[in-house]
Amino acid sequence: MYATKTDLVARFGGELEQLLMMLPNVTAVDDAIQDATEEINGHIGGRYSLPLPNVPSNLKRMACDIARYRLYFQQPTEEVRKRYEDAISFLKRVAENKAHLQIQSEESDEIIDDEPTKKPSTLPIGSTYRGGVFGDDVLNMMPSIK
Repeated sequence: MYATKTDLVARFGGELEQLLMMLPNVTAVDDAIQDATEEINGHIGGRYSLPLPNVPSNLKRMACDIARYRLYFQQPTEEVRKRYEDAISFLKRVAENKAHLQIQSEESDEIIDDEPTKKPSTLPIGSTYRGGVFGDDVLNMMPSIK
């Protein structure tokens, strides 16, 4: 999960308490957080290995915005709807590799965000292979056929 009930209370305080009084289900907050997590994973799962090593603060904020939107079982306010749409828009850009989550390594403060989840099966044209038995060094020692 990218956010907790405590995160929602810290961000939305009194508004969350009012929403909870109107909701018939006692697990509504947990359900909304789970829905937000699944929605986020649906967008970033093709680009990042899940679960993420740690949760960036921008992803936690977006999870709170999405969960808050889900808690509005009636008409959400314009601000709530806009924040939800902004979060989804950003997640779509992440999925398209046009934006980054800024995931940091647990061991260091180094950003590991740009590591692709899938390595290409072939090298791009014009690149030199630098490994294995048949690297350039070995091939240069072989006699050439003319």
